Parts: sequence; C-alpha cells; structure tokens
Amino acid sequence: MKVLYGFEYRRGTSVIHRIDPRSKMIYVILFTALTVYFVNPLVLLLVLSSSFPIVLISKITSRWAQSIKGSLFFIAFIFIFNFIGIVLATGSVYDAVISGISMSIRFIALISIFSVFFLTTSPEDLTQSMVQMRIPYDYALTFNMAMRFVPTLSREAQIIMDAQKSRGLEMEKGNLIQRIKNYIPVLIPLIISSFRRAELVADAMESRAFGASKKRTSLYVLAMGKRDALFILISVISFLLLLSLKLVFGIP
Repeated sequence: MKVLYGFEYRRGTSVIHRIDPRSKMIYVILFTALTVYFVNPLVLLLVLSSSFPIVLISKITSRWAQSIKGSLFFIAFIFIFNFIGIVLATGSVYDAVISGISMSIRFIALISIFSVFFLTTSPEDLTQSMVQMRIPYDYALTFNMAMRFVPTLSREAQIIMDAQKSRGLEMEKGNLIQRIKNYIPVLIPLIISSFRRAELVADAMESRAFGASKKRTSLYVLAMGKRDALFILISVISFLLLLSLKLVFGIP
C-alpha cells in the first residue's frame, strides 16, 4: 500500500511546487512516452534518472523513496512474470533476464514520474489547470477527487489490516486461493468505509449547492511564467536527446 503514498500531496515552497501543473503535464506525457517507446534497460535508466533532479529540488526524497519502496513487490512480480514468459516462449535465459529487467525499470520509471507529479501538484491547482484546458469541471473534479482519496483509502486499508491481524487473522497463511480469501475481512470494511466517505462527500457538495449554477467563476487563474517556459524547454530538449538514441544510433 505504500506505493500509493506517492499520490499524496503536501504543500511545499520549492520551485517545482510553484510550476504550473500544465508544464509538469508536458513532462509527464513526454517521459511516459519514452518509457513505452524504449526497451533498452540502459535508456530506461536514463528516463528514470530524469526524475532525480526534480525530486531533489522539490525536497520530496523521503516520500518519493517510500512510494518506490512500496512498489518492490510489484517489481518482483513483473520481473518473474516476464522471465517465465520469455523463457517459455524463446527458451533463452539471457533474453528473459534482459526483458525482466527492462519491464521492471519501466515500471519504476512510471511510478517515479507520476509520483513526482502528484507529490508536487496541489489538487486545487490541478483542477483549475484542467478547467483552463477546456475540460468540463465535473470531469476535472471527479478525477482529482479520485486521485486525492487514493492515499486515504490506502491508509484505511493498512489500518484495517493491522486491526484484523491483531485479532488473529493470518493473511499470509495458506496457498494463493486461501490468501485471497484471507483478504475478504479487509475488503468488506474497506468497501463499506468507501461508501460512507462517498456519501459524506455527496452531502457536502449538495450543501454547497454544487451544480446549481452552470456558469462557474474562479477565485484565481493560473498563468504560466518564465520558470514554466524554462521547465518545458528542458523537458523537450531532454526528450529529443533521448529520442535521438533511437533515431540516430538505432538503440531499441
């Protein structure tokens, strides 16, 4: 569940925090495309390393590392799944290892890129940026509320798991089917809690007359400045340099 902590925003004063969400969206889109485009593990490492300076400048190292650490189980699963699949398909252990490493690094890069974005972008600014991009307010609000409650649900799930373990529930006992059944006492309270939270949010929105007026006004409007232009320029140049590894040197 710790991997979901990478979606939990906390206010900061760094340069990265003050960059317009639309500028950071460009970085996310470009480097997500690179993670999908390349299969070479060395190039994928370069894509992953692109988020390191942002993490250091924005001072989110501990929370970013927590999200990466929380994804270790999924990384191991991806590596093993790809390794077995390639070995069965081709019989080559070397290709299986390279493929497993590439897919694992790709997953880490995606987690890192999106974690950087959500850790440094407030939900209010993200909603406003989406509205200014002509996305309907209802869709923008729904998306941001969903992303905002992901860490909350993760935290509640961990609390429920700890409570059930204190009552003697052995969640890691038995075979795969039995382990899945062991999580039922966790899922049912979590689902009930989610419905309660959704009802509270609906009541709060209704009490504030949400949807009563079709024409909405904003307290403030986001404006892109010089630091946004510089961030976009660096992102585009880095994207083109990495893309040239394929177009010029033929690296897969």
